[in-house]
Parts: sequence; structure tokens; C-alpha cells
Amino acid sequence: MRLIVALIAIAPILGIAIYILWLEFRHEIVTGFSGFSSKTESRKSRRHIEMEFPLVVELFAILLAGNLSPASALEHISRRTSGEFALLLRDAVVEIQGGVSLSQALDVLSARIQSPMVRRFCDSLMIAVERGSPLVDVVHRQVEEVRNEQRSRLLEAAGKAEIALMIPVVFLILPISVLFALWPSYFALGRSVGI
Repeated sequence: MRLIVALIAIAPILGIAIYILWLEFRHEIVTGFSGFSSKTESRKSRRHIEMEFPLVVELFAILLAGNLSPASALEHISRRTSGEFALLLRDAVVEIQGGVSLSQALDVLSARIQSPMVRRFCDSLMIAVERGSPLVDVVHRQVEEVRNEQRSRLLEAAGKAEIALMIPVVFLILPISVLFALWPSYFALGRSVGI
């Protein structure tokens, strides 16, 4: 009987230890099972690019509002920023300087990144350039869209984190608190019965 009580008392502590180890080493465990595939690396790279992208779009809007051409604004951004998106943007700027049109360079850039957010931005910019629409208005709308999408992604990540935080509460903290609440009663009941 005491062994069962001891196991019940130790189980939440072991659960907490296993959960902490999982949080600490989950990346290594997951990559150990799945291998270092290029698909995982490309997703990680795309996630970094999408995190950098709203800042780049806002900077692009500011530079266009300051009467810079789209090509020179992209060149300025590629020189002044760092990160994975800036490296890909430098390649696009080199292509533009080599004689490729802005629309073709943006099309190649969005094809390399394969992100829906970047693709929508490049498509709307290409359409605005081809139709002669005012770029500042188009880019300001894109800034709003990118901000809204970034906000929704953050809310989604926060919701997933909230659910992940419920696991230790439900399976570890709650059983320990119930054990602490019931232990004196169990101990008193055991003494009265003679166990």
C-alpha cells in the first residue's frame, strides 16, 4: 500500500521532469527522428523571411514615399538590412542592375522564397508597375495587409502556446494539489482503520 502511495507521489515529479526535458530537447528529438531534411530547413528559412518581411515592406513604403524609384528603394533596403530576406533581395537587385525588369526580378524573388505573403506583395507590386498605378498607395495597402497577417500569426502562435501550457497544469500541478488535499484524509483514514 505504501508503495502505491509512494508511486502516486513520485509520478507528478517524474512527469514534470519529462516535460521539462521535452521542452529543452524537443528540437533535437524531432530532427533526430526526421533527419536534417532540406524541407525542414526551407520551412525554417521561410519562417525567418516572413518574420523579417513586414519591416522590409514598411521600409519600402517609406522610401517610396520619399520619392525613390522602386528599384533604387530595393537597392537601398538590400544594402542597409541584414538577414535571409536581404540576401535574396540583393540577388534581385543584382538582376535588376544587370538589365532584368523589376517585374521579372520580383517574380524570381517570390518564386525563390515560396511564401504566400511575399508572393502577394510581389504580385501587387508587379501589377501596379505594369498598370501605372500609384505605388505609394499600393504599398501602403500591402503594409496594412502584412501587419494584419503578422498579427493573426502571432495570435495563432499565442493560442497554441496557451494550449501547450495547459498540459503541465492539467496533468502535473492539478494531481499534486489533489494529492496534497487528500493526503491528510487518507493518512487519518489509514490510522483509524489500522493500516
